[in-house]
Amino acid sequence: MSKLIIAIIIIVIIVALGYGIYQFLKPTSSFPKSTSTAANEMVLSSLVKGCAETDKGMATNSLSEGTEQEPKIKVSGNQIKYSRAINHACCRKAEIQKEIVSSTINIFEDWSGVECNCICFSEIEATVSNIPSGSYLVNVYEKGTKPFNNEPIEQKLIITKGVHIK
Repeated sequence: MSKLIIAIIIIVIIVALGYGIYQFLKPTSSFPKSTSTAANEMVLSSLVKGCAETDKGMATNSLSEGTEQEPKIKVSGNQIKYSRAINHACCRKAEIQKEIVSSTINIFEDWSGVECNCICFSEIEATVSNIPSGSYLVNVYEKGTKPFNNEPIEQKLIITKGVHIK
């Protein structure tokens, strides 16, 4: 083989390798870098006020009854806000959790503790933020344990609402 043919083959190999490396390293249109957020990056923040607060422990004394507030789901920017206020048995605590499945956002009030012989009042708020634009179904459930014997309770739908995030 002549030196010219060997040189051309080497140049073609170098160009092909360079192009392959370039294609491998450059961003592709099928995976664009964007500001959209994946479902697992949605952030839940919650606040439980009253005798169901978990950071203060379960209240054993009645904080008295309050004015109940029906469950509400509102959209604010790229956030979904849930709230309600309830009278419930003392010595129960609530923790808030979330689960994202496709375009469904589930929020859970997880209740635990054996009830005491009194009624008290708690306000529950949850905010899911960093939600990408789109349409979502938001469900809020009550789950946990029975107030009199700590056996699991059947999950109960509190409120459901279809929302659109712009």
